[in-house]
Amino acid sequence: MLATADEVVRSLRGTADLLNRKPGALGRFDTSERGFWRSFGAIWLAAPAVVIALALERGREDLVQAGLFRFDHVTLAVVAGALASFLVVPLAMIAVARRLHLTRGYVPFVVVTNWILVVAFLVLSFPGLLLLLGLSTPGLAVVHDLAFGAVLVHLYGSAVRATLGLSGPAAMLLTLGCPALVATVAGGIHLIV
Repeated sequence: MLATADEVVRSLRGTADLLNRKPGALGRFDTSERGFWRSFGAIWLAAPAVVIALALERGREDLVQAGLFRFDHVTLAVVAGALASFLVVPLAMIAVARRLHLTRGYVPFVVVTNWILVVAFLVLSFPGLLLLLGLSTPGLAVVHDLAFGAVLVHLYGSAVRATLGLSGPAAMLLTLGCPALVATVAGGIHLIV
């Protein structure tokens, strides 16, 4: 199921409201069962970031010689890493939500974090795009990604507090653990493939 344009706009506004800690931010997200499944369709919005990641993986010389899109291990690694990024937290949270008796917050948590992940893909790909265009250096791209990463961790923390009602060490552990899990799985797939 694909999200409608209205749902995309509402969810992205909800993500911005979460970042700014506005009351009622969760009300912008469709946390129904249908909204849950459609939030996985948000991965299509991350496609530009996947293309940028693929171009960065290939490098300028390879892009000039053979082009961007071809079916090989590089394409497989990038696409599999992107797909795994959208699946790893919902799957891991099944056990965590049951263990911590947070099953009521599971669906809103997954919906909100899927939309945050779309924003993360797009924001974190921007320094890579500047690098590809020759408008940035590798060092500056790393600094930009670290700064954007800090903002995204804050956003993730807001989602953990708003959807699961957690605070203190449990919230901090989930806030840091979920993005770390996504990065580890995506990096691991890259190494395997």
